[in-house]
Amino acid sequence: MEDCISNSYDIADPRVYTMIFHVLTAIEIPIHIFGVYCILWKTPIQMSSVTWLMLNCHILNVLLDLSISFLSVPFIFHPTFSGVSLGILDFPELEVYLVLTLIGCKFVKFIKNINQFYIMCFIFILVVVVSIWGIYENRYYVLFAKGNNSLWCWIRKPIMVINYAAAIMFFIPPNFVVPNQTEAYMKTAKGLACRLEPSYDGRKVFILSDDQGLPLYCIFFVFVLTVSQCIPMFVVIITKLILQGRKKESAISSRTVKMRKKFVIALVIQTVSPFFLISLPVEYLAIATFINYYNRSLNCFSMVLFSLHGICSTLTMIFIHQPYRDVTIDTMYKLFAMKRKSINSRKISVIPPAIQL
Repeated sequence: MEDCISNSYDIADPRVYTMIFHVLTAIEIPIHIFGVYCILWKTPIQMSSVTWLMLNCHILNVLLDLSISFLSVPFIFHPTFSGVSLGILDFPELEVYLVLTLIGCKFVKFIKNINQFYIMCFIFILVVVVSIWGIYENRYYVLFAKGNNSLWCWIRKPIMVINYAAAIMFFIPPNFVVPNQTEAYMKTAKGLACRLEPSYDGRKVFILSDDQGLPLYCIFFVFVLTVSQCIPMFVVIITKLILQGRKKESAISSRTVKMRKKFVIALVIQTVSPFFLISLPVEYLAIATFINYYNRSLNCFSMVLFSLHGICSTLTMIFIHQPYRDVTIDTMYKLFAMKRKSINSRKISVIPPAIQL
């Protein structure tokens, strides 16, 4: 029986696996910074009502990226809820500080050691989904509800608070029943098709639960809660925009309706396209859980795809919205022009001296 963590010189090798994440981090940071620049300084007045919501969603995407590819680098042993952190964090004090700063919730006291940090990735994923719902809700409020739907104007903020609270707190219950690590290790090691060591490179393997039931129920609950709001909100907005464009007596011009519809569709593409990227690993993890299948390479590949979510979202945002796309193309043109000018300036024409006969 082979080790669950071994030097195989492929994606399942911890050294190769960690290097992949470090390279991704180096690539994604400047792209994310450029995304912040576009949102803050290149957003047109017509999009001003959604600027801060887009920035909020973008920052959460960045935190999700960094929590996976830089801070934690989770090496998971799916289908069991266990894993080891290979990221830069290796002492609890810094972890508690970061969680207090980024999450700002009291559930930090349930985090017992650094190897549980990868659980924060679940939190960021759900908070990102809620932030996407916030963008859709803002479009509905600005275009249709403001001044016309007093009920929605009254309940929109409480609903948003409930959604964020659910996203932040949904994974607390499993932390109340964290099993004895020694006993859980013995049980988990027997259920895997490889030899699981209690630690790797001085970092202990953490086992969140030796029973898949409670974590899966929590994930399913908050998934249904968030998705069941995002999809209807999008359908309502598009339907109302279509009906608004067909009304001949409408005070809003058809050009304005088309611009609004185009902007909403762009937002949908921006928020949905990254989820298509991670749909494959999600489906694999779900099937692996159902049939109790373990594959070390596929587990690692799934986490790499998850870490690409943020950079995919940022690139989609930059190229799907025309103002950001124009800035990006103009910036790239200037960079290439400067590079070409620099190369041309280095070319020195050498004229041979006159030959005396």
